[in-house]
Amino acid sequence: MAELITNPTVITAEEALKTEIILNQALVDILIAKKIISEEELISGIKKIKLEREVLANDWDSLL
Repeated sequence: MAELITNPTVITAEEALKTEIILNQALVDILIAKKIISEEELISGIKKIKLEREVLANDWDSLL
């Protein structure tokens, strides 16, 4: 059963980001080790997302 947290724990944005990076790396490592995705698929996906973000940023800049 889940434990109720009575006093909230506050962490810095830097700590949250570090935790997110570690979590993402662990997931990527597991997916590659289990051959669910290949390193090439991962790199391709990263490039695709990066390009999409650049396009969105350019579209946003043109609206300003």
